[in-house]
Amino acid sequence: EGKSFLAMNLGGILALSRKKVILLDLDMRKAKTHAYSSPDPNKGVSSILIHRTTPEECIIHTSVEGFDFIPSGIHPPNPSELLLNGEFEGLLQKLRETYDYIVIDTPPVGLVTDGIMAMKRADLSIYVVRANYSRKEFLKNINRITSINKLSNVSVVLNALPNSAAIWVLGQQN
Repeated sequence: EGKSFLAMNLGGILALSRKKVILLDLDMRKAKTHAYSSPDPNKGVSSILIHRTTPEECIIHTSVEGFDFIPSGIHPPNPSELLLNGEFEGLLQKLRETYDYIVIDTPPVGLVTDGIMAMKRADLSIYVVRANYSRKEFLKNINRITSINKLSNVSVVLNALPNSAAIWVLGQQN
């Protein structure tokens, strides 16, 4: 769908507007080694939540000034439980003291509960679907997820729309 791509670019754009931004890779089941480069794969969100490391030890500074990230870290046996025990909320509170924006890259919502737990703590959630790739059930799932979990401020991004379709959509709005 392009969730990680969108998260990285959104974080970078916010940082370019002179804001302090941190990106958290919350997909502890499937680390994005291709998207994020971490000098130590044992350091990340999972190690912070079990008190093995501190956030300061896990923060990686990017080449964009003001844009940092914390990789997911090691694959724990219980990612959902790590997000429920209160440590995740504590991590967010600590990061809010330093950063203007916290961008969270979650696992696919609907497949595991981790993403929904993050959405409940977010000011804005972005549900990403990819044109000619995502299944139609994903779109139907949005209303169910927001209703059951009483979520507000959920937006949808339609990613990878073919150029010809984008021109048609833009042309229809004039």
